[in-house]
Amino acid sequence: MKPVESPSEIQQLFELLEAHLEQIRQGIIKEHSGNSDLNQRGSLLAALGNSRKLLERLRGQIQREQALLHCLLDPQLRVHLAHHPDPWLGEGIQREVTVLFADLQGFSELCDRLLLEEIIPLLNRYLQLAWEAIRGEGGVVDRFMGDAILGWFNAPFDLPDHTYRALRAAWRMQQGLALLHASLPPAQRRRYRIGVHVGEAVVGPIGTLDYWTYTVVGCVVNYARRLQEAAPPGQIIISRAVFERSRDRIEARALPVFPVRGGAQVVPVYRFLGFREEHA
Repeated sequence: MKPVESPSEIQQLFELLEAHLEQIRQGIIKEHSGNSDLNQRGSLLAALGNSRKLLERLRGQIQREQALLHCLLDPQLRVHLAHHPDPWLGEGIQREVTVLFADLQGFSELCDRLLLEEIIPLLNRYLQLAWEAIRGEGGVVDRFMGDAILGWFNAPFDLPDHTYRALRAAWRMQQGLALLHASLPPAQRRRYRIGVHVGEAVVGPIGTLDYWTYTVVGCVVNYARRLQEAAPPGQIIISRAVFERSRDRIEARALPVFPVRGGAQVVPVYRFLGFREEHA
């Protein structure tokens, strides 16, 4: 996986421009060192000074806009899009991904009992926990949808062992709740319901040229969502494909067969119980 932090190309261009302006300033001073050219030199230096002021204003404006946009996209996607400035030129990236879908049990009902000013701070504490767990395992946080979270692993950059990492992220989310709950009153304690599936998907821009998001699309996403919806509070439900990838490293229990939407076919699913000691 490529690093997600790198020097801003815009910042590098600003530094290069500043260096050129300084070279011009030094050239003006050297070329017009005689007294006969004082007025001309003064005018050129004044123009140069004004250019520097405009440059600083431009830098400040761009930094403010970058700071705002910086928080609207996962760091890995920022790096990917910085190197692919026109994602609409392609048809997206088709590859295998592991998808993690989660939501908070009963949070909508809890909102009915909270003061309006209490809802967002509380929700953000839960979402922060999920963000840190997914990002800590190399995944991408696609979006927050109210109290639901969509994350994926192995796109846009390669992530070895991505299915196992997704399970680690899901486990970290559940285990992290104990610490969070210790700081909350009992009435505000909620648990995650999580589904995890692995399969082929397309990652790319979805929307219009004027308004779009960079996301993952495919049956793997829909199925992970259905697993999440079937999960009881505090549990992680995984597909057979996830189980087969990790069966030697995890503990899981088979559940009653799970219906596949659109037909009579049923498939086994599993409740993820944790990691075996040698792989913990």
